[in-house]
Amino acid sequence: MKRHGLDTGVALYTSSQVRDIEADFGQEEGTYALMEAAGSAVYQELKIRWPHARRILILSGKGNNGGDGYVVARLAAEERKKVTLCNFCPRERLKGDALTAFKKLPRSGLQYSLWEQIEVGEFDLIIDALLGTGIKGPVRAPFDEVIRLVNLSSVPVLSVDVPSGLEADTGNVFNLAIQADYTVTFIGHKRGLYTGDSANYRGDVRLFNLNIPTQFYQKHQFNVFAENWRSLKYKLKPRDPVSHKGNYGHCKIIGGANGMLGAAVLASGAAAKSGSGLTSAWLQNGSVGLVSRQPEIMALDVAKEDISINLEAINSVNSLVVGPGLGRGDWAQTWMQKVSESDKLKSCAKVYDADALNWLAENPNFDGRRVLTPHPGEAGRLLGISSLAVNQDRFTSSHAIAQKYGGICVLKGSGTVVSDANGLQVVCPVGNPGMASGGMGDILAGIIGGLLAQGYSLMDAALLGVCIHGEAADRVAGIKNQHRGMLASELLQHLPDLLNPLQNSD
Repeated sequence: MKRHGLDTGVALYTSSQVRDIEADFGQEEGTYALMEAAGSAVYQELKIRWPHARRILILSGKGNNGGDGYVVARLAAEERKKVTLCNFCPRERLKGDALTAFKKLPRSGLQYSLWEQIEVGEFDLIIDALLGTGIKGPVRAPFDEVIRLVNLSSVPVLSVDVPSGLEADTGNVFNLAIQADYTVTFIGHKRGLYTGDSANYRGDVRLFNLNIPTQFYQKHQFNVFAENWRSLKYKLKPRDPVSHKGNYGHCKIIGGANGMLGAAVLASGAAAKSGSGLTSAWLQNGSVGLVSRQPEIMALDVAKEDISINLEAINSVNSLVVGPGLGRGDWAQTWMQKVSESDKLKSCAKVYDADALNWLAENPNFDGRRVLTPHPGEAGRLLGISSLAVNQDRFTSSHAIAQKYGGICVLKGSGTVVSDANGLQVVCPVGNPGMASGGMGDILAGIIGGLLAQGYSLMDAALLGVCIHGEAADRVAGIKNQHRGMLASELLQHLPDLLNPLQNSD
């Protein structure tokens, strides 16, 4: 199954990488054939998705995006559809392939109109070929008014390559962008289509590679990929028939300060459900409440003055999840200081979440053996910037955190970005709006901690954790997409199936 039309386990591209591939191909084969192929692909998708659309408005800008729109206009007019072309680039400014496409437009059967003459609501379909992949920053006049009125209409929109106003490299929308029902993109999936603001604008997405041979892609190196549970589940090998709990590690949760026990309950339950051989928790004063909810967890209340003693006595812990319900009081501050100083924990795989990340922002240190799971607000504090700045370029922000603090950064949000310090980045376009509720981050931290306890690498645990988490939420929502009212604890029931895919194939 594909998510948002995205084949999983594939490279994601910047707009400059796509241009380089296109240019390399063009040197040998010419580039106008690509424009014809792109326009033809859009037109064929138009006929499939909207077979009864007769009155079609095509909004064309300059450059290749506008040229693709001209090809669509010609093909539609040739089949006697009622086509109106609103061209925002004067003919005298056209050049290259776009000019060639413009010259091929028919002299009759096609209406040319100025924007001021357009009544958007009179059309069955709008083709957005305005701005393409080149935009960076806010949309300006006259396009801002055009986009605003298109979005206010009830007319469906098909966007060419990317919705106009959406940054192809980051997924950021500075002020406004076309809210497309469908996006037809070319040559390679643009990485901005799957993170940041993009989910509000892209609609369904379909890629056409325009028959560019593989060797033109192989000339370029890529370090950004897209994954989901279906592309990663091969990593979840069956357990050996002869096993005991010691084979699958010990995950310890540190959190659950007074008044925040629920976070530790969720995290420890997720770690246990994810397959940790043993799961335990150090809490401020909630062990009875946790065990009554989840008797499989070994829970202990640890007073502030006993933290050092317990850390000194620690042994056989394979992963540590610090932060769920930790709080920011003296008890939490002492825990964080002692964990960061502990020689025994230097080689232990760790997950820092919630208030552990807030402490880290105030007490920066480097540790290559941990997974950091910030949402944009926490990421902003880690980097000393605003959450808005984080989301304006989630790729740069996630990588910067991994470089500054070590290990793996899981920058949560729509299109979670997982990064290591060396530049490898994976986008996980998983989950749904129902996950915007309390406790979801605790579940994710617990899943990652449980996988780390079983010996998965930091990167594999982070990626599997994110994708299993999102897939579980999709299963809770079901085919009816029941997002409102989703509870974090409901994800737990789906973890066994998702963690044992070879035994329970989908």
